[in-house]
Amino acid sequence: MQATIIIPSYNRPRQLATCLAALAKLDGGPWPIVVVDDGSKVALGEVCTPYSNVRLVRQDNAGPGAARNRGVEEAEDAHLLLFIDDDCMPEPQWANCLVEAQSDVPGRLVGGRIVNALPRNVYSSASQSLSTYLYEFYQASGSDMIFFTTNNMCCRREDFLKSGGFGSRFPIASEDRDFGIRWSASGGELVYAPDAVVAHAHDLGLASFWRQHRNYGRGARHLHLAMDQREDPRPKLESARFYFGMLSHPLRNPGHNRLAQSALIALSQVAMVAGYIAEIGKGGATPSS
Repeated sequence: MQATIIIPSYNRPRQLATCLAALAKLDGGPWPIVVVDDGSKVALGEVCTPYSNVRLVRQDNAGPGAARNRGVEEAEDAHLLLFIDDDCMPEPQWANCLVEAQSDVPGRLVGGRIVNALPRNVYSSASQSLSTYLYEFYQASGSDMIFFTTNNMCCRREDFLKSGGFGSRFPIASEDRDFGIRWSASGGELVYAPDAVVAHAHDLGLASFWRQHRNYGRGARHLHLAMDQREDPRPKLESARFYFGMLSHPLRNPGHNRLAQSALIALSQVAMVAGYIAEIGKGGATPSS
């Protein structure tokens, strides 16, 4: 089965170079790769030209979801799509694990495991702890709110196109959650593949941590509007048990600065509320589904 790897990139040539170097070491390679330059102000051509299996396309800045959609359009010969971000480094068996887990099953969306590549960075660790907790909680509860982050995901191109791709009105965040909700609502299957591992090197500080989670709040507002538009009956808030589990997740797992991570997760929720309220203040145009 022809499989193509899709990478959106914006102003991160150093990270993209590291990602492409890791992808060059994948088992069974070289794998076809489409890099979508989402209107970067710095040239990405020099990063891509050393690799004959990498095709670079450029578009005006429209956000990572739109960039991934463009990558899918360009991957016309692909049967399977593998998504990764430019600040991620896959393990050598990553692509083969995703392809094996997908197994050409119609309607199957596969998500792999993400690990933190910067364990000494408390902000990056807290952000990854939050993401890992969401995976664990929704998988364990059998929730229909299961989703996979777009930096480690695989599906058939035919199914992706039928789904409508990533919502065009999610330029900041939550396009992955919206995609997962729509996928499952249409009868699709979401399968977790823990052996398909990528290391995420998202180097955060206090300001960028706050900005990231504020953007998540802004994205959540648009997600809720999209759910309302579709008359989706799923609750928009979880139980108190969910939030307590989120805050205590770092304390229950090994790692550095676990208490500080819990405090930062609490701060992330404040940032999300701030972003959500900011979007309400803008009038919150209803996003398309």
